[in-house]
Amino acid sequence: MIGAVFLPSILISLAGSLSELNDRLLLLVNSLAGRSWLFDSVVAFFQDNDLAKAGVIGCCFLAAWYGGKTANGTIDKRKILMATLVAAVFVIGTTKVLSHTIFLPRPAVESRKIYHLEGDQLVLMKRVPLRIPLDESSQKDHRDLLSGDVQANDLGSFPSDHAGFFIAIPLGIWLASRRLGWIAVGWTGSVILMGKMSSGQHTPLDIAAGAAVAVAEVSIIQFAARRQLNRLLDKASGWTLRYSALSSAMVFAVAFEMASTLVHVRAFLGLLSAVRRNVLLGMG
Repeated sequence: MIGAVFLPSILISLAGSLSELNDRLLLLVNSLAGRSWLFDSVVAFFQDNDLAKAGVIGCCFLAAWYGGKTANGTIDKRKILMATLVAAVFVIGTTKVLSHTIFLPRPAVESRKIYHLEGDQLVLMKRVPLRIPLDESSQKDHRDLLSGDVQANDLGSFPSDHAGFFIAIPLGIWLASRRLGWIAVGWTGSVILMGKMSSGQHTPLDIAAGAAVAVAEVSIIQFAARRQLNRLLDKASGWTLRYSALSSAMVFAVAFEMASTLVHVRAFLGLLSAVRRNVLLGMG
């Protein structure tokens, strides 16, 4: 009985401590912003330019893909990397669904006075005292926010789909090649994810949740790849060796799409959905 009474209070206390730690870490990283136009512009460049942001990861992926010293070694690496691509698609799907379900605005939005609905009352959310980066893109976004122009994507930042996707891929590279994997993981953490936090787009908790989804789903898919999917991946890997020119072209397309976080694939799927809704259903 006593345990049942104290358990909720313990959980509330833990949640409060986690929230406080999350805010402190966010403000610590964000303290780098708003001090130098050059620093903020470099950070923004690596966030906005797909090649600069993910080019290193794509290069590591290609190096691991072609890095086998023997035919069997190459097949083993490619099986891991193909399973990683499947896992990355599941990761991005999971994080997108969760972020659309859980209302948790980006820190940049929480830096302004906003309200959320609790029951039948509007409640003022806790404001986060963020520093605004000095680069042109961040300043424009800040002006838009001040004028009340809030994008729907800015209202669901938990978990971070960037963290999920860009941790899933380097994790798979690490499983195929430790040396290349450490490079990809280091680049993801120091450039992509630190940039997201310093600019106020994600909190450490957003990043940690996205990373947890990535680790869990990559582990599950890799386990399945060694069991149920092993024969299929063997055939697919052998096919890439027999038809090296065609498979190289396909791997280039995959690396290109990785750099843009599957944005073009998602746009194509959106087109198919629109065609189905406006053409096929209309004919029925």
